[in-house]
Amino acid sequence: MIDFDVALKTLLDGHECRLKSEILPLTQAANRILAQTLTARYPSPLFDNSAMDGYAVCDPEGGLREFTIVSRTQAGDTAASPLNVGEAVRIFTGAPLPENTTAVVMQEQTEVDGERLQVNAEIEAGQNMRLKAEEIEAGQILLAQGHKLDMAALGLAASQDYAEVSVYAPLKVLVLSTGNELAEPGQALADGQIYDANRYQLLAWLQAQGMSVSDGGIVPDDLAQTEAALQQAAEQFDVIVTSGGASVGEADYLKQAVEKAGTLTMHTLAIKPGKPFAWGQVANAAIFVLPGNPVAAFATSNMLLRPVLGKMAGRAEHDWHLPKIRVKAAFRTKKAIKRREFLRVALGFNECGESVAELLPNQGSNMLATCTRADALCEVPAWETVSEGDGVNVYLLPH
Repeated sequence: MIDFDVALKTLLDGHECRLKSEILPLTQAANRILAQTLTARYPSPLFDNSAMDGYAVCDPEGGLREFTIVSRTQAGDTAASPLNVGEAVRIFTGAPLPENTTAVVMQEQTEVDGERLQVNAEIEAGQNMRLKAEEIEAGQILLAQGHKLDMAALGLAASQDYAEVSVYAPLKVLVLSTGNELAEPGQALADGQIYDANRYQLLAWLQAQGMSVSDGGIVPDDLAQTEAALQQAAEQFDVIVTSGGASVGEADYLKQAVEKAGTLTMHTLAIKPGKPFAWGQVANAAIFVLPGNPVAAFATSNMLLRPVLGKMAGRAEHDWHLPKIRVKAAFRTKKAIKRREFLRVALGFNECGESVAELLPNQGSNMLATCTRADALCEVPAWETVSEGDGVNVYLLPH
């Protein structure tokens, strides 16, 4: 068996992003991956402006509480004339500040009588003022290559006058299952058959990753049909994902078909769940063979497949992996095992307000129901046990 970290490094070292890029308008670029680095075209804020509705005042020395209102400015207006000491301007959120403004006082802290403004609170120099370029300076990196264009990123690009951007083409992934023992949901089960769960969880998971995903259905246990299906898929897709069928058994035709049509690297990994794992190449398509047990497929998808597909899709390295945090264990394990274990846990808080991981029941690799309740995968290193209150690493699952 090989170590998890070794397997992950080998996977990442052996795969690259080879996707072409295209120019898209922002309206069509949602959730795509940037193929260019965007730099700020303008400072942000673009000019000094008010952070709230109230009054811009001029009081360089501090201590004034009464001011004369000389003008009114709202968002979209040109800034009012420069203020003299003791003067104020009625101003609204986002409106440009007049020169010599020393603070903005919220309207709830004032009383107005004609042109007379009375401030009923302490005034702190610079309060409620948004200063030019305090967030972003022109020329600095706005969004790096590999950034996913989520709602915030798209809004930021639009705020800097980017009408279109260069993005990677989506990674094209085919998901298929193999085996006469599998049946489609909605069909009657023959003796010895089970419903195909892995393909459906993988299809949903890959779609959530922003991939262009297609369903390859179930391929029967037949060497010629399996080989033909792989060769056809390799002509149309960047990646083929399947699960099970890569053992040394004589009826496991997937392994034979991959080796006949391309290359296959098989490993037993020192992790639980997810011991059997294979990857290889069929023509120009990468193929990944996940374990057949549904929880093992769930765990290896998140811990191994996510990083390598993220790299192949052009994502920035910091976005390849699940977020990892440190929490306290609200459980204990009975004995150490020789494999690194990834346990399904729910996150909560103890009586001290500390984040804790609570072990979910039914941790068997065939027990998929617990995955629907899991907030994270908790890592237990090989040959170690966990006691209640120990610090543990957990990997946050997307919801």
